[in-house]
Amino acid sequence: MHRVAFTVDVEQDAPPFMATWRGMNEGMPPLLALLSRHGVRATFFVTGAAASRFPQLIAEISRNHEVGCHGYDHERFDRLPVAEQRARIRAATDILQQITGAKPSGFRAPNFRCTADTLKILAELGYTYDASAAMYHRANHDRDTSIVRLANTLPSSVLRLPSLLARSILVTCTRFSEPVVLDQHPWELVPMSGLRPDMRFATGHEAIKRLDGLLAWLTSRGVHFVLMRDIAAERMHG
Repeated sequence: MHRVAFTVDVEQDAPPFMATWRGMNEGMPPLLALLSRHGVRATFFVTGAAASRFPQLIAEISRNHEVGCHGYDHERFDRLPVAEQRARIRAATDILQQITGAKPSGFRAPNFRCTADTLKILAELGYTYDASAAMYHRANHDRDTSIVRLANTLPSSVLRLPSLLARSILVTCTRFSEPVVLDQHPWELVPMSGLRPDMRFATGHEAIKRLDGLLAWLTSRGVHFVLMRDIAAERMHG
């Protein structure tokens, strides 16, 4: 297996279905502990709202990992007027820069939904890459843009599947995706209920256990974990 980019979407719990923050309080500590244990540096796409509520935590994350933007309040950018998109991205960008001391270079739209206007705004604001495309959302792929586009390979729920199945899927993905881009949410490491099946199965302790095993398996196979900004830089200059 080759390179893997491990990404984390930092937001309220299971938006838009919940408005709580258990993922930040209860899910983020074990997630950061797992990444540290396995020597994995990750890219965290953080909403402005999450950064405003947990500035010390986001500042701490930025010391060891990449911090990108995930919108202001997990809004659907494909449903917003252009002026509102610009205002929300600019506001979130300013918050993240103030907290981390560095302007984010990457953006991921909530729900992997953005428009051609979103990409133009990102270029205007100095972003170098967009991570709002997903291989399972075909409509988001082919848009002309001056910034690098990096597609997510798998839904985050795949990481909560039984180990043998998750590993088989990852091996298959290496045949058509370089690097493999994985996605995770802190709230998945907290027991979820009252949600649709894909958002609640194997959450909480089971999610932590399976992620621990998966990271151990990946590192044992010599996988090189990379940051999204480094992939973008390669493609910009390659």
